[in-house]
Amino acid sequence: MSTLTTNKNFLSPVGFQFKINSGRYANIEYFCIAASLPSVNLPSVPVPFKGVNLSATGDKLQFEDLTLRINVTENMENYIETFNWINTILQNGTAEDHKEDGTLMILSSHNNVNKQIEFKGLFPTGITGVEFNTQTTDVDFVQVDITFSYTYFEIK
Repeated sequence: MSTLTTNKNFLSPVGFQFKINSGRYANIEYFCIAASLPSVNLPSVPVPFKGVNLSATGDKLQFEDLTLRINVTENMENYIETFNWINTILQNGTAEDHKEDGTLMILSSHNNVNKQIEFKGLFPTGITGVEFNTQTTDVDFVQVDITFSYTYFEIK
């Protein structure tokens, strides 16, 4: 049975922090400015029955990729950090030894950690390009999106 929530504050899209192994990837963590909580799907399975397909509940969750947006530092440390992580996976032929756990911390209206989404077995699969343009009239700092695959996530 469901009960009406007692906390009627709405979730703020600016109240979050992302944590990852800061000893290895400090610049990804610190300069993260946006994160998208991935979609989760439980696809149905068709079950043939008397000339029609009935829908049965699936038995596996499908997680979409995690995407983080980061501000690129002037010396490009965080871009290079991510590039090197991807390149190391490529050179070693497997991501298994280079997976990390990461946590998306959702903050309350008082900036306290309210929920934690723990991503298990995280590794980067892509980083968007960096555009340089001398014709830009306003200085918009460079941002890139980093796409991560992972095994699963838990909400705590």
